[in-house]
Amino acid sequence: MKRADIINILFTFVVGLVVGVYLYFAGFAPSVDRIGGAIDDIGVSLTVTGEAYGGCDRTNACPSFHVAPDGTYRFDSSPANAQGRGMREGVLPLALQQRLNRFATPQALAAQSSLVNPTGCESYVDGIDVRYIIELDGELFEIDSCGTSYNPKTQLWQTLNELWDYFQASE
Repeated sequence: MKRADIINILFTFVVGLVVGVYLYFAGFAPSVDRIGGAIDDIGVSLTVTGEAYGGCDRTNACPSFHVAPDGTYRFDSSPANAQGRGMREGVLPLALQQRLNRFATPQALAAQSSLVNPTGCESYVDGIDVRYIIELDGELFEIDSCGTSYNPKTQLWQTLNELWDYFQASE
C-alpha cells in the first residue's frame, strides 16, 4: 500500500469517528433523555378494583372489575349461572386512564376513604352500592358509597362512575 492510501484510510476513519460522536451527542443522546424523563413522569402505579353490592346479591348478579396499572381490565358482569354475560378483558381508552391517574391522588383518596356511620344506604333497601379498593403506589384505600365519606360531586367519584359507564356500554 502506498503512503497516500494509508493517509486516506486514516483520514476517513478519523472523520467518520468525529461525525459519529457528533451525531450521537447531538441526536441520539438527547432523545434518550427525553424518553427517560417521560417514563419517569408516568411512574404512578394505580390499581382499581370495583364491585357492586346490595340488591344484586340476591340473584348473584353483582358486577365487578379490576383495572391494572397498565390500563388493562377484567370486567365480570355475570352471576355464576347467567346466560349471555360473562368475563370481558381489554384495555381502557387512554383518555379514561389519564382521567383516573389525574384524579386518583393520595389526598382525594384519603379524603373519601375516611370511615363514617351511614344513616341510610341504597343497599339497605335492595338498591346498589359500590365499593372500590384502590392501590396507589403501594398504599391501599377503600372507598364505599355506604360507609366512607365519599363525595359524588368530586372528579374522582365521577371518573370512577365513568368506568362503570364504559363497562356497561361496551357489553
